[in-house]
Amino acid sequence: MWVSYSCHLRRLTFACVAVASVLSAPAADAQLASRPAAAVSAADGGDLEALISHAISVSPTIAAARHRVDAARARVGPAGARPDPKLMAGIQNQPLGREAPATFAHGVPTGGPDPMTMHVAGISQTIPYPGKLALRTQAAERDVEAATATLEDAQLGVIRDVRAAYYELAYLDQALAITEQSRGLLSNIIQVTESHYAVGSGTQQDILKARLAISQLAQSANALQEQRRAQVAALNALLDRTSDTPIDSVRIPQRVARAAVPDSAGQIRFASNLFGAAAADSPLPPLATLQAMASGNNAMLRAHEARIAAQTSRLALAERATKPDVDVSLQYGQRSGLTDMVSAIVSIPLPIQHRRAQDEDVAAARAELSALEAEHHETVNELGARVAKLYADIERQRTQLALDVKSILPQGRAALAAATASYQTSKTDILTLLDSQSSLFTYEISYYRALSDFAETLAELEDVVGKEVLP
Repeated sequence: MWVSYSCHLRRLTFACVAVASVLSAPAADAQLASRPAAAVSAADGGDLEALISHAISVSPTIAAARHRVDAARARVGPAGARPDPKLMAGIQNQPLGREAPATFAHGVPTGGPDPMTMHVAGISQTIPYPGKLALRTQAAERDVEAATATLEDAQLGVIRDVRAAYYELAYLDQALAITEQSRGLLSNIIQVTESHYAVGSGTQQDILKARLAISQLAQSANALQEQRRAQVAALNALLDRTSDTPIDSVRIPQRVARAAVPDSAGQIRFASNLFGAAAADSPLPPLATLQAMASGNNAMLRAHEARIAAQTSRLALAERATKPDVDVSLQYGQRSGLTDMVSAIVSIPLPIQHRRAQDEDVAAARAELSALEAEHHETVNELGARVAKLYADIERQRTQLALDVKSILPQGRAALAAATASYQTSKTDILTLLDSQSSLFTYEISYYRALSDFAETLAELEDVVGKEVLP
């Protein structure tokens, strides 16, 4: 009996040491969590930049926008060109009936074919009213600027989407790694509960509770794996690759992670000592500066401004529609037996229907211009509000990460260590230990969720502003 009990005691001691060694890993991970650079790519996003370059080169959206720029450029020349001249050839004054043979009196024809019948060749040219061609050219050139700005917006959108998909994949990889660490910890807890049960200091219910916890963790792991599969497909779609093309484990770039939270907990500061104070030392420019940057750099705003300029030229062109274009023609006529003739003709249209035609065109052009200006004003307001929201989201995420590193993660690990020590000496039950382990798992997942959210929000802010915002 004594030998059997001693063996069980040694097994229990060994299992407790195993759990303690696993629990010491999160303590080491605390240093990693307090230094996000240790959990990010050592290449500082080099793989990400390569993916972005590839996505830009193969994106159908960018290709379509680029073709529209080419089309807009091709319309500039024709817009400023005069109408093509017209070549004329024909017969004038040809009688329809039969005529008597020609007779002459004193050398003057008195009968026969009409002496005015002649073969005619000529050319005509429409000369637009001064300024019309220049206005058409200006409108076409502004269309090129709008298409170019739309192309830039498409490129920024692809960059944003690739970064967001990449950062989401980085979160899922970290979550899966944490899940695997928790699985190992729960496996050792099961060994401890089985050892307790073997020596009579535990119950079978403890074993069942620990096994239930690991089964629930398996559900979480499966959900994360399926999310990763879907995220890989989404990123591959942006890269114009098949959905199942493998993508190795990815990490948040150091530049982004260090902007989210300092390398060590000792470097973290808060704006004040008040409860709920925000993290200090923001890497972002002031909100007003970001809004001004967005107003000056946002590609869609520049596209709107170019369309407004183009419509302004079209309005001016519509207002000149009642100014006449001049048709000039020159004709040469050849008559049989008589002297050849030359004719010159100038004609202009009479705008007698201007109230139903030209005036309505002017009203339509003016209304379209007003609509574009109203849409632009609304877009400016929405852009300012969007920048403010993204700025607030980033600062909130920074504060969450700072609290995670400064207090939540260390306290969660300390609580798990204390629960483990108490469980080893039978001073607490299995539920307390499992709850501490589950809480730490949640805290660690939440940390990487916030880090990924920060990176994704930063990518969206840079898309809206139109340039990088980190120093």
